[in-house]
Amino acid sequence: MAKLVRFPITNKDTGNNFTLKLAVGSAAVPIDVILDTGSSMLTVNGELYDPGADSAATTTRLLQTAQFSSGTLMAAVARTPVGLLADDAATTIAVPNANLAVVYDIPPNLFGDADGIFGLAYRGLNKSFQMPANTWDARYKVGQLGLGQPAPDLDPYVTQVVAAGLAVDTFAFAVRRSVASEAADHAAADVLNTGVFVLGGGAECTDLYTGPFTSVAVVHAYYYNTNLIAVKVGDRTVNVAAAPAGGVAASNSVVDSGNSSLMLDPDLYRRVIGLFNAINPIFGAALVSNGSYDQTALSLASWPMLGFVLQGVGGARVTVTVAPEDYWQFDSAGPGSATTGLTGGSPHPGQSILGLPLFTGHYVVFDRTAAGGLGAINFAARREGNSSAPIA
Repeated sequence: MAKLVRFPITNKDTGNNFTLKLAVGSAAVPIDVILDTGSSMLTVNGELYDPGADSAATTTRLLQTAQFSSGTLMAAVARTPVGLLADDAATTIAVPNANLAVVYDIPPNLFGDADGIFGLAYRGLNKSFQMPANTWDARYKVGQLGLGQPAPDLDPYVTQVVAAGLAVDTFAFAVRRSVASEAADHAAADVLNTGVFVLGGGAECTDLYTGPFTSVAVVHAYYYNTNLIAVKVGDRTVNVAAAPAGGVAASNSVVDSGNSSLMLDPDLYRRVIGLFNAINPIFGAALVSNGSYDQTALSLASWPMLGFVLQGVGGARVTVTVAPEDYWQFDSAGPGSATTGLTGGSPHPGQSILGLPLFTGHYVVFDRTAAGGLGAINFAARREGNSSAPIA
């Protein structure tokens, strides 16, 4: 029976991403995984879970791999029970034969202090290879990938949950921070570093938001690709070009819960910093400074709102705003030290990654049923409630 469930999440395991706890295999091994709308694989560290020793698991000839700056991940695909753990440690949603990529060759510090990634994007991003032998036994190396053949894309975990009738194809985030708070008041920091992940709905949780939703169109069902039209700094605006024709980027922006910053295409970043400088040269200098910044020198009341003008559902222009306290993160580099969440850089030319600072002032609902399955991302003002009590 389809239901809506809220799960507690935290950024204290990684410092810059939110994690949720899984129950993996017949022994329900608890594993903390990063919630990532920028990927689709469900991966766990093979040092914690051995599918070959689990009678409930089926190992396969399928292999999954992904490139990171720190190296290449290699994972054997197993089919095994995977559930999500709520506050009371009860498994409230579980898939009996989930597609699980068990990592046997892992780049250093890939997951931080987490032990896997829960990819929330679309099926087309969940690639696999059919190898000659059982991948958990063979433990193929990067140089052996040529032995395999591309296999059909795998259903991501959320897709399997929906197919099993356990939840509708919608999920949501309610978080307060893009980077973990290290405030001297540890009790206050602990509260700031928690949040809620909602599976099976979003708009029903009226205690988590206030006011109407702003609906941003998903323009390509792979990543959560969006069309960024302009960026506003106060009352100043720069227009944003489309993604380069013939390039690998399907659009000029992506909404990504696995990125702790607003990572703008380098040219766009330069122009946005120019808008801050036009208001006050001190602003641009502070934003481009590397490392931590003395937050007593930041009077955020004088800083402008940052606005992202995006294509809305139906084609209208909509604006999602980011407040100064969200593109700056106080106490993020220790008590009294702030870091900026506005950075330059991009994995693909002409594409910006709109990460967690876009989430922190909002309640964000990813409705994958909208627009005939293409999807929409809905933003409303976040309330402080953030209760993780389950709702049937």
